[in-house]
Amino acid sequence: MNLQTIIEKSLIIFNERGYHDMDIDRLLENLQVRPSDFYRDIRDFDDLIVRIFYSLCNESDAASAAIDKSSPSLEILYSSIISSYRIQVKYHFLFTDLGSVIQRHERVKDRYFELISLRKAQLIQLFQKLKEEHIFKKENFTGSYENLANQMTMLSDYWPSHNQIIFGQETFHYQYYSKLVFSMVLPFLTESGLGLYKKILGYDR
Repeated sequence: MNLQTIIEKSLIIFNERGYHDMDIDRLLENLQVRPSDFYRDIRDFDDLIVRIFYSLCNESDAASAAIDKSSPSLEILYSSIISSYRIQVKYHFLFTDLGSVIQRHERVKDRYFELISLRKAQLIQLFQKLKEEHIFKKENFTGSYENLANQMTMLSDYWPSHNQIIFGQETFHYQYYSKLVFSMVLPFLTESGLGLYKKILGYDR
């Protein structure tokens, strides 16, 4: 069993059985892999979690790069939210227990801080572009774009926990949460921006 297969199979087990009740012995038993094969590429339990998180980051980067940059910025924003939430469903054990994972694994914590810093910077840059396209209004006060980026980033990372509480563990309603977070832009939209917003969500049909 190669490294990528171990990561993919471990991800399935964590998603099905949870993070808190799993240790290296239970994991190896469920993976049905010899310890020698497992430890050939992975140092320990912590290293595996880090590798799974890095795999998430790689998929997120690839999804961002694949977004059609010729589309209007508001469409790019909505597409990026949906793409991000689909990936979070795949790695949902990380997000339903994000605080514990970050506190227990220092390398995940460091990479997570890098990730959210980059994400906020990208959002603020996108908001500025929306203003240039006359889709966003000017900031009512200095820092309102940054506040919006912080709010969207925070809610984006914790919606899987809310989903689990409200809807249960079987189904993740990423479309619902995508629209919910996307609606946070409404106070910032110009008249033309509102028209585009309705078009994106199909409200103008």
